[in-house]
Amino acid sequence: MRPNVSFAELTRRLTDAWLESSGISGSADGICRSVQGLLSINMVLIVIDTTKAPPDWRVDFVRKYRIPTSLAAVETLQKIGNLCDFPEGALIEQHVVEVCQKAIADCRPITGRIDQIIRDVRVLGRRIIVPDPTAKRAWCVILGEVHSLSVVGRDTRFDDVDLSILQLLREGMSAREIGRVIELSPRTVEHRVERMKARVGVRAIAPLLAMKE
Repeated sequence: MRPNVSFAELTRRLTDAWLESSGISGSADGICRSVQGLLSINMVLIVIDTTKAPPDWRVDFVRKYRIPTSLAAVETLQKIGNLCDFPEGALIEQHVVEVCQKAIADCRPITGRIDQIIRDVRVLGRRIIVPDPTAKRAWCVILGEVHSLSVVGRDTRFDDVDLSILQLLREGMSAREIGRVIELSPRTVEHRVERMKARVGVRAIAPLLAMKE
């Protein structure tokens, strides 16, 4: 069984491996090996070849996101070989190219949060970008931890009752408990939940709650 290693610990290991290779002939493979066998299934490990000019950088998924999901965009995005093949060019320019270029220019790792919408999927998480420490500046290693993936539904306005139901659902209340609080029958609460799901185009409560936060 793979050790349960926190993202903070993996970040430390990755940074230590980078420091040890600074100024010498460090390799992306060597950096990746410092954490590769310790990743959880909600993590990704990527090497970006930066020898060409962006957006012709090559993308190699050393370890993919492996939690089962029905979101087709997740699998599609992990098959991309070059940044120029990515569907959201402006997003890639801002959140991958510019950040990698800064890490390379500053010659130091960069950490940050992830909160992006890609192909109608909201991605929440965190990441660290580690640049090539040698004069070649030939690659960046990205380690990311995905906290959640959720569908971005149609923008819909809800009335005060619906908003109250959503809030109480987030607090873990059942339809019966919600009905007592807002003075509606449990059946009416359930009907309103089903109507909200239909309006935003989702089939389950979890994505409904996530997209309206």
